[in-house]
Amino acid sequence: MAKVTFYPLGNADGTLIEFDDGKLLLKDYCNYKDPEDKNDKRVDLPAELRAVLEEKDKDNLDVVAFSHCDDDHVHNAESFFWFDHADKYQDDDRIKIKELWVPACFILEEGLEGSAKIIRQEARHRLKKNYGIRVFGNPSILDDWLKENGIDPKERDSLITHAGEVLNFTNAELFVHSPFSFKMEDEEVDRNGNCLVFHVTFFEGAVSTRLMLGSDTDWESWEGIIFKTNKKGRSERLIWDIFRISHHCSYLALSSEKSKDKTEPTKLIKSLFEKGQMNCYLISSSDIIPSKDTDQPPHKQAAAYYSELATKKNGEFLVTMETPTEKNPQKIVIEISKCGPIWRKISGISIGVSAITSKSSPRLGEF
Repeated sequence: MAKVTFYPLGNADGTLIEFDDGKLLLKDYCNYKDPEDKNDKRVDLPAELRAVLEEKDKDNLDVVAFSHCDDDHVHNAESFFWFDHADKYQDDDRIKIKELWVPACFILEEGLEGSAKIIRQEARHRLKKNYGIRVFGNPSILDDWLKENGIDPKERDSLITHAGEVLNFTNAELFVHSPFSFKMEDEEVDRNGNCLVFHVTFFEGAVSTRLMLGSDTDWESWEGIIFKTNKKGRSERLIWDIFRISHHCSYLALSSEKSKDKTEPTKLIKSLFEKGQMNCYLISSSDIIPSKDTDQPPHKQAAAYYSELATKKNGEFLVTMETPTEKNPQKIVIEISKCGPIWRKISGISIGVSAITSKSSPRLGEF
């Protein structure tokens, strides 16, 4: 059985997909946790990932996808992963990456610092050496970069994936919504507008379960995705059962207007959320939803819309840093069953005994 795990990392991201055949895809990695701070409720992501690998008797992740190079999606990756481009990232305790996924602008952006710079160097190394990497989008400036490094761009075609293409896994397929190559031609890089957006369909018996992974996509970029997907006759790629909502519950993923009490999405974006199936899950990778208006996400106005939508769909709006409780947030694991997605809720944690309840989607058939 496949499953998807969302980790409580504050306003940061880390999502693990475990496919039926045991392959592992990690989308984003951020480890801000201070082990000396007892009040730090964020999960120990390195420990969580090592536990999964130990259970599966693996020393590597099949895919690590960095959606974009903002620090809350890459922080401290150089302390956890084995990177081929430099000896100092190659001690025995590190986790290897079979295939590294990045948007093309990650490779092209100059002036990066810290973890983002190190990941960029690894991505450039693999692209030059022609192995272990998948680049999303093919702007002409990427061709220019390859030529500057003495490489014929045609020799790297197999490493490039475009928006609209499908990548196949065992009992699953991953449809690429973003980035669009033309949006990466500008000299000033729009990270959020060019981040990785995936639609994953899991097949279990006669049932399809669909997962939308939205990264930090803003409302304008979502509108472009929705418009182009519909224009190409692929509206089924907008149907979802699980939606990892964008940008840590920022109102800017829905509209340019925050509003006082509830952010109303634009017409196109509302059409996307109306494609959510009954008994769906909306996951906010974010800090606790505030009771007052705030400048930075999460925004209570966006949360109000998502919560109302979940109620309408008989679904769940789950916030990673307050599930199951604010005092003890735990990873959110959704199993992909023959009856649809199942979230097994953990309760009673404070006394060390967990009672597990589950909620599944009683759907049959496919769209």
